[in-house]
Amino acid sequence: MRSFKIQHLLVVIVIAANLFSCVPQKKVTTYKQNLAIVDSQLLTHSNDLKKLDKKRKVKQDQNEMDDTASYRLQKFINTTNKEIDTLIKRNEILIGDVAVNRNDWNRLQKALTFSKKKEDLINDKVSLITELINRNTVIRLDQDVIFDPGQYNLSKEVAKTIGKTFEPVTKEIDYFINKYPDFPLSLVITAKGYADGSTIVDGTSLHNKLVERMKLSGRKPLTNEDLNKELSNARAESVIDLLKTFTVGKAKDGSTINNILYLYQGMGEKLPDPKINNYSIEDPRRRIVLLFWSIFPD
Repeated sequence: MRSFKIQHLLVVIVIAANLFSCVPQKKVTTYKQNLAIVDSQLLTHSNDLKKLDKKRKVKQDQNEMDDTASYRLQKFINTTNKEIDTLIKRNEILIGDVAVNRNDWNRLQKALTFSKKKEDLINDKVSLITELINRNTVIRLDQDVIFDPGQYNLSKEVAKTIGKTFEPVTKEIDYFINKYPDFPLSLVITAKGYADGSTIVDGTSLHNKLVERMKLSGRKPLTNEDLNKELSNARAESVIDLLKTFTVGKAKDGSTINNILYLYQGMGEKLPDPKINNYSIEDPRRRIVLLFWSIFPD
């Protein structure tokens, strides 16, 4: 009699355990389907990122985006893609499970909630990257206008004249800070100076100044090409120095953008626009400073 009661008790315990661990299969199927939908959305984001990365590379090759901003955007794209891959791989295990016990059911619920939140965030990241690539701006400054012949320092009069050129930078910062408050953003401003292939005559004031600059930096002038590169570098530096005097990086509420990086680079006699194939030695289209300003996520 006692043995029968014990067996009966064991049966009750087993049945209760089975009931406790039982998971409604309709709900399991629904959650798996919803998780699969999220994964599909993530794959779409991944494909969009690949297209954006190609567009980024094209803009860099066409000198419409500076190397620093391009590198930062590429890094952000790669990091976002890794997030997507990790999510999808983790979800595929849950979606593919045949038997779902109570623990797996809890994992499935949490995975769906977590994946939905992450997908929303990744969607915002893709939107941000899209805008950054589409809106990155290059300002073309004509050296013949902003620099006197044989000079590389900007006069105060010229500085006042071209000051308004930089106003779009501040407006762009406001736009991105207000639209994407969840992302810490930085700003990189790069000036690339270009020179034509004309000769800088030995003994002239410009020649002597450039030689002195190169001595101070530890470089020795070897050719006219070296001097033209130093001239383009000096003019790019002057533009950056001017830009630093303007108030940039401020949002409407007075807060500042996370970081502002100022760079300048002398490109010398390199051709500024790869799409133009008929430059001449003294072509005025070569005597420019390209000012790149790009916002990117940290």
